[in-house]
Amino acid sequence: MKRGLIFFLALALALALAAPALAETTVVRVSCTGDVMLGCNDRVRDQDYSIRHYIDQYGFAYPFEKIQSIIGQDDITLVNLECVFNSTEPASTSQLRFRAPETYVQALVEGSIEVANLANNHFSDFGMAAHNTTVQTLAAAGIKYCGSTEYGSYACYVDVKGVRIGFVGVIPLWFKDHARDTEKCFQQLKDAGCQVIIASLHCGTEYNETHGNMHNNYFNKLVPMGANIIVGNHPHVPQGVFVKDGVTQIYSLGNNVFGGNTGVHDGRNPESIQYVGATIATFDLYFEDGVYTGHQLTLWPIHFSGTLPENNYQPVLVQGEDAQKIMRRIQNDTDFRLNPYVDGQGAVQDFVPWEK
Repeated sequence: MKRGLIFFLALALALALAAPALAETTVVRVSCTGDVMLGCNDRVRDQDYSIRHYIDQYGFAYPFEKIQSIIGQDDITLVNLECVFNSTEPASTSQLRFRAPETYVQALVEGSIEVANLANNHFSDFGMAAHNTTVQTLAAAGIKYCGSTEYGSYACYVDVKGVRIGFVGVIPLWFKDHARDTEKCFQQLKDAGCQVIIASLHCGTEYNETHGNMHNNYFNKLVPMGANIIVGNHPHVPQGVFVKDGVTQIYSLGNNVFGGNTGVHDGRNPESIQYVGATIATFDLYFEDGVYTGHQLTLWPIHFSGTLPENNYQPVLVQGEDAQKIMRRIQNDTDFRLNPYVDGQGAVQDFVPWEK
């Protein structure tokens, strides 16, 4: 009897040792927001309706306060930073040159922002001097930055939960002159061991409801370089989603904290931009024993202002019919059926396996 028990115990131990260990699953959540402009033009900076007045009055935590349930609970948040941090260059009379004081970087810190894309058409505002103060200010605050710009090309990565996530940024305006630099950014991230590379793409036509051929062309440029996810900015309104070969592209996320518009009307569309809305995209990145296996996207409809008709520079999550209006706009520019938005859960999309 005792010998039989010993035999069966030994057999069970041998089978347990021979069985393959279960793979360890790691999930990293990355949130992507649209255009973030913490500054304004010099002509309105001292007005009580400017973003500077709001931040000075309510504090650095104010701009991102109402969306902390999303970006404050993730592992990494990426924004498209459409202003420079500079207070030393002479004042400009242009309505289209935007900047914020260097101290305003604290809004990114207190807003739980880890990465800023600089590849956009406003990063050259105020020239090389503002470029220098911006990258120095971000670095001093511990904010990573990326993007191929007029003045330089940058890649960055964030280590979290034992994996490394890389970030690059591209704007077609400068891509012709910096295509090799962009390729080097991708290679730098690969050499650093990044399992996933997220590319910010700044292109399209402002306020268009649908994407254009440029989005398609740059998908075909960036994916061979190594992009796993592409998130779009610049149109200021939400556009559709595209999935191919394990890569998800969002054509445009729309605005987030946006000091460039003092009102919530886009100036071109009779419909209030409040109802056009915007989105925050969260990507859950899945890894099995440290190897990337795919991602799952959730879309969160927002209004970039909590008030009407002025812009209070504080995005808010929306529900009900307001959320459904935004989702319908995104669906109209998407060639497959999106999973629906559910209040409190977002619009959770199907898992996209990595096919390479």
